[in-house]
Formats: sequence, structure tokens, C-alpha cells
Amino acid sequence: MSNEDQDVARAQGANTPPNVIANAARFNRQFNDTQIGGNPITVSIGKLLTVMGEQDNTIRILSKVLGRNYNEQQMHDMHNSLFGGLLGGSGTRREGMDLSSLLNQLTTFINEQNQQIQTLITAINQDIQKVTSQIS
Repeated sequence: MSNEDQDVARAQGANTPPNVIANAARFNRQFNDTQIGGNPITVSIGKLLTVMGEQDNTIRILSKVLGRNYNEQQMHDMHNSLFGGLLGGSGTRREGMDLSSLLNQLTTFINEQNQQIQTLITAINQDIQKVTSQIS
């Protein structure tokens, strides 16, 4: 691992508290354990986490198109909020996690991201209209 890679890993670790990492790992374990049984809430949460990550990538790309700096802190904050102690049973035991509020939070975050995407698209469209009106 290069020094640059180590610096990035350290910076990411600074944004993610240990209890968030532990709870996220516990969720991943529970997701893997119940995937075979087909627990619909756990499967839905796993899919929504994927959507949240993909929307974050879209926000990053659209921000770069506009020449804006992208800060991953919002994504870290959402992740920390999801897995940072709001879940039941945050101890070291392997009991199940309370997933009822997690589904609602994820839906809220995804809607917020969607609004950000729409705002960025509107800004890009306005920039395009300015450029095309100057050309005409």
C-alpha cells in the first residue's frame, strides 16, 4: 500500500467512528445470514444502501461537471447516522438488529440525495443555456 493510499485510508477512518464500522459490519453479517432466508426488510435495506452509494457517485460526477468541489462528508454523515448507535443492540453480542427505523432513514436520505441530483442537473442545464445563448 502506497503512502497516498495509507493517507486516504486514515482520512476515511477519521470520518467513521469505530461503533459505526462495527454496526455496519453487524448489518452486513445479518444481511448475509438472512439473504438465504429472504428477509424482505434486510434485502430491501441492502438494496437501498446500494442506491445511496450510486446516487452519491452521481452527485460527485455532477459536481465535477459544474466545477464544484465534492466533499464526501455528507455521505459519511449519513452512514454514521444510520449505523452510529441508532440501531438496537449495539453491543458485541450477535443478536439481531432493530431494522425498522433504518428503512425509513434510508428512504429519507435517498430522497435528499435525489433532490441534490435534481438541483445539480438544473444548474447544469442553466449553464448550457447560457453557453448556447452566447453562441447564438
